Amino acid sequence: MTGENGFRSGFVAVIGRPNVGKSTLVNRLVGQKVSIVSSKPQTTRSAIRGVRNGPGYQAVFVDTPGSQKPRDTLRARMQEMVVDSLAESDVILFLLDASQEIGRGDRYIARLASSSGTPTIACINKVDLLEANAELPVVDAVSKLGDWRDIFLLSAVEGLNVEPLMRAVAEILPPGPRYFPEGEITDYPESMILAEYIREKALEVLEEEIPHAIAVEIEEVERKDNVAVVYAIIHVERASQRMVVLGKGGNTIKRIGTSARTEVEKLLGTKIYLDLKVKVSPGWRSDRKFLERLGL
Repeated sequence: MTGENGFRSGFVAVIGRPNVGKSTLVNRLVGQKVSIVSSKPQTTRSAIRGVRNGPGYQAVFVDTPGSQKPRDTLRARMQEMVVDSLAESDVILFLLDASQEIGRGDRYIARLASSSGTPTIACINKVDLLEANAELPVVDAVSKLGDWRDIFLLSAVEGLNVEPLMRAVAEILPPGPRYFPEGEITDYPESMILAEYIREKALEVLEEEIPHAIAVEIEEVERKDNVAVVYAIIHVERASQRMVVLGKGGNTIKRIGTSARTEVEKLLGTKIYLDLKVKVSPGWRSDRKFLERLGL
């Protein structure tokens, strides 16, 4: 299919190592929250699409998991998603953290992007954390990593240079159709969005060693009059982790539920009752059938 009347469209893969701000940037570009955000790495586990419609274009941004060395089935699948997203993209945004030195992970991702043959814009994020006049050495180092279509200095949190970046992306998009109806911002199923919102709040509340061992599964959403009852399970790998998630007297799970309820109510547009359970599912990160059930 080709675009009508000069209409441009395409898929934009947002790649980078964990915790460089990919989800924050995608949410900024789309104008609404489509990806959960956390200061902890490996927050994004699946490729999440967010749609931006503009004058004469539609850009479908694909928020990918942080590229990393696979150590279990979950991480292997996450890495496959990154590679698949590159193969299917029309534009690549390669994100780096301005506040950190370029490392092996960045170089590996740069090679992936360069070898794809897809037009790539290097995005140096978190420039708000740099001292005055510290940008030039960073730009010089990034320019040596590959042959980039352009290099942008960004702050996804503050919105710095996000709109100029959007204009640059729109210029690269090829002629194409409108893939999503106007007004639709993601194709992520409701149940998976709900699960991600709950996981986001769990990441905020729980200690460092727990987040990567949890998964959230929505069993059912039951709508009654003006209330939606959401039945959800937080899966952990060990009994000791279950006790941490529950907390003394159930205090921690209550905090997670209270925090998540606000986000879920915004999504569903109605009052909700959130029924949260915690279940021990040993080795779920290496269980292919379990991962498929979660849509991973």
